[in-house]
Amino acid sequence: MNHDEVARYRMVELGAEIGKLARATLNAERKPLGVGLTTDEVTRYSILRALGEVADMCRAKRPWALSGVEGEAHRALEAKYGPLESAAAFYVPVEIQHRDLTRDLSTGVGSAGGDLVATTTGGSYIETLRNRSIAFRLGAQRLPGQRENLAIPRQSGSATAAWLSTEATQASESQQTLQQVASTPKTVGGYTEISRQLTKQSNPAAEQLVTTDLAAVVAVAFDQAVINGSGSAGQPLGILGTAGVGVFSGTTLALATLTEAQQDVLDANAMLNPQTLGYATTPAVAKLLKNRQRFTGTDTPLWQGALHDGEIEGVRATSSNQMPTDTMIHGDWSQVLVPEWGVLAVELNPYANFPAGIVGVRVLWSVDVIIRHAPSFSVATSIT
Repeated sequence: MNHDEVARYRMVELGAEIGKLARATLNAERKPLGVGLTTDEVTRYSILRALGEVADMCRAKRPWALSGVEGEAHRALEAKYGPLESAAAFYVPVEIQHRDLTRDLSTGVGSAGGDLVATTTGGSYIETLRNRSIAFRLGAQRLPGQRENLAIPRQSGSATAAWLSTEATQASESQQTLQQVASTPKTVGGYTEISRQLTKQSNPAAEQLVTTDLAAVVAVAFDQAVINGSGSAGQPLGILGTAGVGVFSGTTLALATLTEAQQDVLDANAMLNPQTLGYATTPAVAKLLKNRQRFTGTDTPLWQGALHDGEIEGVRATSSNQMPTDTMIHGDWSQVLVPEWGVLAVELNPYANFPAGIVGVRVLWSVDVIIRHAPSFSVATSIT
């Protein structure tokens, strides 16, 4: 091979490697998660039982040996991720990650947990009202199982092609350029206190309350970071703060500007997956567009369908109070990557209130947000 042929071969080879890396990244969320618990094991898993057992071991200063399906799951994850620093902490598998901790629970006060002690409680409970999470709903992709800081290669420049004027003309050498998108773990967590008696007497409703509330609060906090994380004070950097995101006008929002948002993404060649295109905004803006005509003199609204999940010009549209006031994002949500380091870790403080037998429970989840291509999104603010 001559010099030019070698150069061309190397460019093709490099392009193939970039393609393999990109496919590996995009397919990462398809890898099996958790420890392979069966449906029966997921049903039998009790975080309250595990908390009670760990509390008893800590108070009695017995060797740490969590039993049952909870212990088996913890040991499987410990073999994968290494031991936790605290002797009063345990791993919770992905299959059970439906929990967070933000409220105090005790058996003595009905509204704070007492109504959940096994006497006449029904099989369910009334949850608190929360913002609706939207990032994963719209297509954000998980990258679970990270162990170290993550650096994803991204092609920032292409080789160039040119027509050859004669059979003897040689193609000029050109180079692709690469950069790395760095990601480090950011940790979101919650804390609650429960009575030791509740861990001993609770029925399934108490289990559901503690675990569902725990997951929901952590999930809502993270979802908000995907949208509007500051990138400082321990937060990931969200879509709204990412440099290079497109902009469309929110003033008297109309058909022309809504389709401009779609054009922004298309002009940048940044629509990678048509199936994960979506508009996200607040319920108030959704209502505004539902009552605004596409064209003067017609009765066809800009927002078609229900306010919580509708459609704008052939593209899915969803609303949530997670979005800042008078703001809308349009884009390809598959370009949001969510690396996860390890799994949910629950740590218990058996002496949070020793005289009252109250134990403190903390949960931590280490994640980050990567926007693969900023031009895949376009944003409007101050919508009227």
